[in-house]
Amino acid sequence: MRKLIDLTHVIDPKTAPRKFTVETIGAETVNQNVVRLAGQWYIMSNISMVSHIGTHIEMPYHLFPDGADLATVDLNTLCGPAVLVDLRAVPAGQPITVPALEAAIRAAGGIRPGDIVVCNLGYSDRYGTDEYGKSPYFTNEAIRLLVDAGMKMMAVDAGGVEIPKSEQHVNHTALLEKNICLIENIAHLNDLPCARFELCAFPVPVAGVESFPVRVVAAVEA
Repeated sequence: MRKLIDLTHVIDPKTAPRKFTVETIGAETVNQNVVRLAGQWYIMSNISMVSHIGTHIEMPYHLFPDGADLATVDLNTLCGPAVLVDLRAVPAGQPITVPALEAAIRAAGGIRPGDIVVCNLGYSDRYGTDEYGKSPYFTNEAIRLLVDAGMKMMAVDAGGVEIPKSEQHVNHTALLEKNICLIENIAHLNDLPCARFELCAFPVPVAGVESFPVRVVAAVEA
């Protein structure tokens, strides 16, 4: 029997760090033929948001105009076997080097071609605080090690995978040019009881959009 574990941060419009507003409207605002019974609660919502918010997934289209977007991404790359790589020993603000990553991969039992690699930096519970931005960061060599290992998607409990104060996007490029989607701000990794599990992360298929909040769910043997 399998147990499902939610690896997603809740987006609260009241505290969201980026634009996310919700306007509650009556359903009759959209459909003038609605018959509302006396005292009936029947609503819809107008939502205005930035696509990179909360636990979200980034497509190749984020950097490459001919890359897959939310509507054209291969669904097979968004679900399947996953491995949890524990990098919590790396100090705050320090680089995740190739030797440190290799040691963590060995401890997890290795990366198999086609794995989804989920990196636990130990920062999920600091989401929404100033401390969250002080997580360890990946060197480009470390990212390329994961790419060369054959992973098909990457997830991390941090706001990104870039080198601090760099706007060249070298790590995003290394992933997205190989059609490896990236999930940022994944949550609750400490709730996972094992290093290997199944993971699914399906965004809504919006044409011409590079990123969107996503519900990430892990399935583990109960």
